[in-house]
Amino acid sequence: MRARAAAGKALPAPPVWHGVAAVSLNRDAGLDRTIAAVVKNCRDHWRANVAAAADGGDPEGIHQVRVALRRLRSALGLFKHHIPRAQRTVLAQEAKWLLGELGAVRDLDVFINVLAADFTPRVARDEGFAHLIRHARLRRDAAQASAASALSSARARRFAARLDTWLEGHGWCSEKTAADAADFARHALNRRLRKIKGAAAGIAKLPVPERHELRIAVKKARYGIEFFHDLLPQKHAQRWATALKYVQDSLGHMNDLDVAERTIERLAGPPAEANRRLADAARDIRRMHKKAARDAEPYIRKKCKRLARIALF
Repeated sequence: MRARAAAGKALPAPPVWHGVAAVSLNRDAGLDRTIAAVVKNCRDHWRANVAAAADGGDPEGIHQVRVALRRLRSALGLFKHHIPRAQRTVLAQEAKWLLGELGAVRDLDVFINVLAADFTPRVARDEGFAHLIRHARLRRDAAQASAASALSSARARRFAARLDTWLEGHGWCSEKTAADAADFARHALNRRLRKIKGAAAGIAKLPVPERHELRIAVKKARYGIEFFHDLLPQKHAQRWATALKYVQDSLGHMNDLDVAERTIERLAGPPAEANRRLADAARDIRRMHKKAARDAEPYIRKKCKRLARIALF
């Protein structure tokens, strides 16, 4: 919580978070400039949200930094054949490290929002729910402090400086980057979308671990379509983007359940160690997420079936 302002003095406005800006690409610019524009877009999105993420007053700040870092890792994967392995590995590993440092506070934000949205009456009258949300908020404060420390750490500063230097020096340059950017975009996306179509067609028999992999692949493909939007047939790109979003959102129920399980374990301890009211609250939250996942199954299969029929670029 922010401290009260001194008498007669207003608190400064909190930092504002920023969503993803569109990547502006020129079809005639070539692959070299396309790589620069995409990676710079990810870098700028990250940088624009550091202050809001470190402040922690709005959970969206942390979320936007994590989105920016995931988009950066996805871009590095898309262009992997045009970036020296050592450079790509270092940048991807540092992005993964920072994502991990921000993960706990994001999980707790999601968990607290679920309690507030779906269990408000229970939180007000039930000791177990009140305990869960109270401890979640305490853990969230501690996780936020740790995230803010990571964002301002020497390692994060070195990572940001390394990425800046890499961008300025066009560290990916090679004879391969003379390729046509639109052709590259189509081929790179089709490699990802072909695998997604195959998995989506067999969604009914796909085990839970493979469904998690499908959700992540769908998310990366959505990033790719965002990156290359200016280079793609607009109506077809929009059709793919919409279909991928539906599948990602519907598969997200499983991820919500996993987040809830991890968070409950941290807050309440193993079921055998939790008191009865706390265990009852945890059980009800698990039950809600499992029901949401079951209820979403017909929708998931329907959307995956439709997605599997969409033509590649």
